[in-house]
Amino acid sequence: MKKIIQIQKKTVTHIQIPKDTSEIPNKKQRNICEGVLPEHMHVFRTLQHFGFIGTHKTAPTDLEKKILQKYSKDVRLADVLQIQKKVLDKTLEQHTLPAHIGYSIDKDIYMCHIVGTKKNIYDALAVEAGFSVAHEILGPKADILVEISFVGDKESVQKFSKELQHFFKKHAAELPKNIAALVKKDMYEAYRMLDGVSIKPKVKKSDKDKEQVDVTIPNPIDYLSPASRAEFKEILEYIEALDMNFRIQPFLFASPEVTSGLIFSIKADYLEIYGSRHDNMAKKVLNKKEVPIVSLVISGLKKATQPKKIIKIIEETDIKFFYAQLGPEARFKTLKVMDMMRCAKIPMHQAISKEKISAQLAHAERLNVPYLLLVGHKEALQNSVMVRNMRNLSQESVELASLIEYLKKLL
Repeated sequence: MKKIIQIQKKTVTHIQIPKDTSEIPNKKQRNICEGVLPEHMHVFRTLQHFGFIGTHKTAPTDLEKKILQKYSKDVRLADVLQIQKKVLDKTLEQHTLPAHIGYSIDKDIYMCHIVGTKKNIYDALAVEAGFSVAHEILGPKADILVEISFVGDKESVQKFSKELQHFFKKHAAELPKNIAALVKKDMYEAYRMLDGVSIKPKVKKSDKDKEQVDVTIPNPIDYLSPASRAEFKEILEYIEALDMNFRIQPFLFASPEVTSGLIFSIKADYLEIYGSRHDNMAKKVLNKKEVPIVSLVISGLKKATQPKKIIKIIEETDIKFFYAQLGPEARFKTLKVMDMMRCAKIPMHQAISKEKISAQLAHAERLNVPYLLLVGHKEALQNSVMVRNMRNLSQESVELASLIEYLKKLL
């Protein structure tokens, strides 16, 4: 076996957090951090490991905000709609789809989007990105819980909505007054408010001595069509491969008028992190075609302690590795490898939107990275990674558990 040749080290630029992004030393670095407030550089640095770059924040109109209030109380939906409009108007062309973009809303909120792909791995990637931000800010010992729900296809929504209407009608007298008053205005918001509520059935005189059992509240997961169930199962398999505490929370369900697919919430001390997919919103609100998009909102950042150390922004010259995968078994290893690399502060390129290995390898060659990390069917089953030197094409199989140590030696 040929010995892998080490590449020559290049000088890496470290950036002190500036007072303003315009003070970042060169134009290229300013473009990377575009739209990011100085207070959010540590968040941005974490998100860079998942391919996110900075962009200018959106400017939704008052009319759009008002329209969207009919469907949801989430004011950030107007920002999501603006990104969809840019795709439809072809003003997002400076970003290759699927695009990973983010920006500061204000000092307390950072928002990001994955645009232009319906692939389930990107839903899981959004969850991983949010979890990683919480992990980096609060520390490895922080108690972080990920809650997940799912809005299925038209068939799923129709079944669940019908059952929910029946439930509210049957138990109208037993509902808390505030929830009963909301049912006619927004059935789905009323459902969300049932989280933690105990509903006792009416008791007949003859049954007064019997033990009362809470009324069973409908669970949207139980009404998923076979297609939606398979989609949700695949997302869960990606998430299960990661080292995070998560549970299915049906009461996260949101209006299917503007939400489709995954919904998640990350509970982590003072941070409020949540996200969801909104492919159908452009079609519903703008009467246009669907635009695939999963969005992530990170709030509570005003309370986050700013790191005293220098923030190192990842530049193209910093990235020495490209991750490529082939086959479904290998795809389920992708997010695990990505998380290992992030924890070790080793950036990497990837093209998980491309399924053909030839397309991924061509992408790697265009980027001119020195090393390729390849996981195929064999490597996935053996829990290993093939590390290939792109200069002389020598390669070596490395156990996943030893990968980081091996890569650090190459650097």
